[in-house]
Amino acid sequence: MSIELQIQNLSKTFITRQGGVGALDRISLDVVEGEFLCLVGPSGCGKSTLLNIVAGLEDADQGQIILDGKPIHGPGADRVVVFQEGGLFPWLTVIENVEFGLKEREDLSRQRRRDMAESFLKLVHLDKFEHAYIHELSGGMRQRVAIARALVLEPRILLMDEPFASLDTQTRDLLVEELRGIHDKLKNTILFVTHHVRESVYLGDRVVLFTYRPGRIKQTFSVDIPKPRDSDDPRVGKLIREVVDALHGEVEKALREELHEQGAESPR
Repeated sequence: MSIELQIQNLSKTFITRQGGVGALDRISLDVVEGEFLCLVGPSGCGKSTLLNIVAGLEDADQGQIILDGKPIHGPGADRVVVFQEGGLFPWLTVIENVEFGLKEREDLSRQRRRDMAESFLKLVHLDKFEHAYIHELSGGMRQRVAIARALVLEPRILLMDEPFASLDTQTRDLLVEELRGIHDKLKNTILFVTHHVRESVYLGDRVVLFTYRPGRIKQTFSVDIPKPRDSDDPRVGKLIREVVDALHGEVEKALREELHEQGAESPR
């Protein structure tokens, strides 16, 4: 497999009323074509910021993103983001939401757009709900619509920012399994941000652990366990413990920093 995406020496600082807040510090990472790459770390470590920069939604202060040997500048149809809340249009039906982004493609007829949308709704098992409105769906079904809307655009890179964070455990586990099956079938390159270590080990080809602010790559774990994986496999459990142990210190740093900031803001 060839290297598809290169993140080179990426740094980002946000300016606030309290001064500069470092989000990312000299992040360098190569992503192989078709890889499922999971990013984990404590809150505030810059994982979502990195995804936004790869998507072209934010600019880095330093460094660059290279896709197929060319620097990216701004958003593109080759990179699509699935957010936590899905960002669906409530005034459109399910199938209208899925085919919405295809309207920009002049090479597609109306019927072809509809056929593609129906195909991806079948992939996420929602073809029987294509004429429903978003408020008529459960949270898990809404996220399936968001995933179908992203996949129908046939992106090179699928960027997923904690897409299952707001779901109950049972629904989350179901969608994790469905996402694994979709990736096995389509072979998209996926960058997946999560706080859920078990999820990252179950899905990922690699798990990249970030330090607390500013985000740096602390450790990369290769998941050399054949897919589909059994969550009860001792090898899965062992790797989960290794990632959790490495993450523990960074979470403690985040908590200490949060308590310090709260103390600084308290009235004297």
